[in-house]
Amino acid sequence: MRTKEKADGEVVPRRMTIAAEPERQVNDWSERYGGELRRHVAAMVGNAEEARDIVQDLWVTALRARPEAGAGANIRAWLYRVATHRALDHLAMRRRRSELLAAHAGELESGALPATDAVLSRLSEAAAARVRKGVAELPRRQRDAVWLRWIEQLDYATIARRMNSSPEAARANVYQGMKKLRRDLAEVWRKEGPI
Repeated sequence: MRTKEKADGEVVPRRMTIAAEPERQVNDWSERYGGELRRHVAAMVGNAEEARDIVQDLWVTALRARPEAGAGANIRAWLYRVATHRALDHLAMRRRRSELLAAHAGELESGALPATDAVLSRLSEAAAARVRKGVAELPRRQRDAVWLRWIEQLDYATIARRMNSSPEAARANVYQGMKKLRRDLAEVWRKEGPI
């Protein structure tokens, strides 16, 4: 194994130095440009916490696919370009999610819901087991959101606080979970009536 000698005389294996180099570069860029990039992205998306997440994702991208840091490379411009594209993607996703939620707002409102036991008692034992299994198989955040909305009958703002997310994310998780349940439990619905 080839070695590299540091200024203080310590010998460091060359492979370790090369492997640590990208991480060191990204850490340097984070220290130098992190604050201004967060402010730039926050101004675009209007939310400091979302900006922090977007810039954090930027550092992962920079670690995986960073440009060569040669003499002619403008790292700052590259970082701004990637951060801007990430922020624009985030805004587009937020807009699409809002449009989807607005289009299906009527489906998301629960109205007067019967108690859980009353719903399951109307179903045959096999159908009730399928409903429980369908709920259990949902992705965790969707399962939690569906439970909080339809079983605990909480509003979206309360669900968002309990799940440490935004009301839009809570609404989207409920919608996606219910959509999956409707699709997976369509046969139960046809045989036993609305759940």
